[in-house]
Amino acid sequence: MSRRVQENLIAIAFLMVFLGVIVLCLDFGVRARKVPLPVAIFGVTLIVIQIIWQNLRSTEELKVDLLEVMARREEQEIVPEQNAGAPVASEPAPNSQRPPWRREAGAYGIVAALLAMVLLIGPMPAIFVFTGGYFFLSKHYSWLKGLIYTTVFTGVVYLLFVTALQIQLYHGVLAPLVERFR
Repeated sequence: MSRRVQENLIAIAFLMVFLGVIVLCLDFGVRARKVPLPVAIFGVTLIVIQIIWQNLRSTEELKVDLLEVMARREEQEIVPEQNAGAPVASEPAPNSQRPPWRREAGAYGIVAALLAMVLLIGPMPAIFVFTGGYFFLSKHYSWLKGLIYTTVFTGVVYLLFVTALQIQLYHGVLAPLVERFR
C-alpha cells in the first residue's frame, strides 16, 4: 500500500468521524450543538482541503520528516563557514540530550500547568498567561511579537466562545477574591 493511499485512508476516516459528529449534532438541542457542530463543520472543511491538496501534489513533495520540522534541524545544521573547505561540526539539538521520559514529563507538566491556571483564574486569563509564557520562555518570537500574537489569539478565542457562541465562561476559584477588591 502506497503512502498516498495510507494518507487518504486516514483522511477519509477523519472525514467519517466529523460527518458522524454532524449527524449526531442534528439530534441535539440548539444550545447543546453550539460547539460540536461548528467544530465538526470546520473539521470537514479542513479534511476536504487536505484530501484535495495531498492528491494534487506529487508524492515527492509529500515526504516530510516531522522530527526535522519540529526540531528545526535544518536551521541548526547550517553553520557559517570558518575556513573554506574545512568541515565544521554542528551542535546537536538541546532536547536530543534529554531522555524521553523527561520530555514526556515536561509535556505533562505543561498540560498540568495550563489546567491548574484554568481552574484558578479561568480560561481567558489562563490562555493569555500560558500563550505569552510559552512565547517568552521558548524565545520563538521577540517579546513584542509574542505579546501581539498572544493578545490576538486570546481575543479570537474570546470572540469565538463568548461573543459568537455565547458561552458563559468559568471565572476560576480565585474569582471571589478578585470580586472582593472591586
